[in-house]
Amino acid sequence: MKKLLFIFIAGITLGSCNFFDVETAGFVSPETSYKDEESVQKALVGVYAPLSDLSFYGRDWFYAFNLQDDLSYYDRNYTKQELFLNNYTYTNATLNNLWANLYTGIDRANSFLEYIQGSPIDETLIAQYMGEVRFLRAYYFFTLSSLWGDVPLRLKSTRDTDMEALQMPSTPAAEVFDFITTEMEDVVGQVRAADQLNGPGRISKSTVQGILARVYLKMGGFPLYKGKEAFEKAAYWARKVRNSRLHTLNPDYKEVFTNLSKDIYDLTYRESIWEIEFKGNNQDGHTTGGCVGSYNGVYNNQNDAYGFGYGYVSVTLKLFDLFDDPNDVRREWNICEYYYRNGEKLWRNLNNKQYVYCNAGKFRREYELSDTKDKDYTPINFPVLRYSDVLLMLAEAENEAYGGPTTLAYECINEVRRRANSDYPAVAGLGQEDFRRLIIDERGRELCFEGLRRLDLIRWGLYVEAMTTERRAQVADPRWHANKSYADGIADYTEYRHNWYPIPSKELATNFSIKQNPLW
Repeated sequence: MKKLLFIFIAGITLGSCNFFDVETAGFVSPETSYKDEESVQKALVGVYAPLSDLSFYGRDWFYAFNLQDDLSYYDRNYTKQELFLNNYTYTNATLNNLWANLYTGIDRANSFLEYIQGSPIDETLIAQYMGEVRFLRAYYFFTLSSLWGDVPLRLKSTRDTDMEALQMPSTPAAEVFDFITTEMEDVVGQVRAADQLNGPGRISKSTVQGILARVYLKMGGFPLYKGKEAFEKAAYWARKVRNSRLHTLNPDYKEVFTNLSKDIYDLTYRESIWEIEFKGNNQDGHTTGGCVGSYNGVYNNQNDAYGFGYGYVSVTLKLFDLFDDPNDVRREWNICEYYYRNGEKLWRNLNNKQYVYCNAGKFRREYELSDTKDKDYTPINFPVLRYSDVLLMLAEAENEAYGGPTTLAYECINEVRRRANSDYPAVAGLGQEDFRRLIIDERGRELCFEGLRRLDLIRWGLYVEAMTTERRAQVADPRWHANKSYADGIADYTEYRHNWYPIPSKELATNFSIKQNPLW
């Protein structure tokens, strides 16, 4: 199966079965990019491209940002790693890069929407493309506001040299989220259904509906606390995905992720609703920058058939203890009990305090099909939205909206737990708080290392406690090996203000109308 790829501004050639099988020398100027369908597609791919950037899903989202949660830690003695310690400032390069990349996507989307309606191509295609672009623009704003809170709501294209156009104060987060939901709800009918696409790399109706559920769950929690209405809407949109009957759980949890490594689009179950696509062996001079598996996978000191791995991301006791049933197949897959050294596969001794030596195992390079592997860049796709996430969001939203778990909430969470092939009994008879705690734990078991946990903890109002009191208690546990004691460094710096990031220094240097976030 051919690889769905993206065009980067650096001029990389990207291709797919159909839509992305185009070439460009860069992001095409508005004056020349809308004269025919091929040119329009180049411009559209340019709006998708920031998703694959190293600052976002290409690396930092599942690496630097993922490591600020309670289920993983940066497995190095990181006295100088500001981001991993929550000891960063507004000059941090990783924060600056992600902010700039997200606004690049927004600016390209604005430009596309300003010029597309003058194109001579079919009006049906114009409507479809506009739906995708409006969703992507809203998603970039969703990411920005989830991380930074109040942000500039830029809805007109700009140029880097146009200083006047860059002057804009931040819009309150509540207004930004209102814009996000309005945009996404407006375009549900414009994009194609998942069964009309040849893979999950492009925006489908299910993508929009599932992300809307995620947005409304965020609105229902910290810091907006929109409450019952937001949770009801989250449940509404998650039910839309479920009721479409286009998606089911792959009965083999492991296969969900080996498919990502092998570039297999699962059109039978369609559990992967939205994923970011990469071309990664870097042998022909082209790469989309995907480091899935090399930065956040199993340690290997050689770039051999198993694939080089830095082993940066290791698991905490919190994650290990979540798997209270050893027959839960997700434990063995998500927590890798082996590593590679000098071509040899070596196993951890989990009875000898080596729990916290285990790397994240969700994305494993040994399943890549390429004969020649690059040290850093991989072809492993990254899942942004899976059907199991939709089921857990639906269960959570029903519990929050209606004062306790409904029949549907039980059906959804039990479906996810059954797939784990464990001895877990069917969940029943819980009150709202107990079910809420079960959801928190189940999301950890199912979705760890997928870049969701930190923002989940924040919207639940649990982030600071998880990264201070709970982290210190974990490292003090006799099972936590003394060689890994540096993992509690993040507890020394985490405080309330870390529910948001500081406005980056480069934005403050060019946008004189914006103010730094409170407490920063």
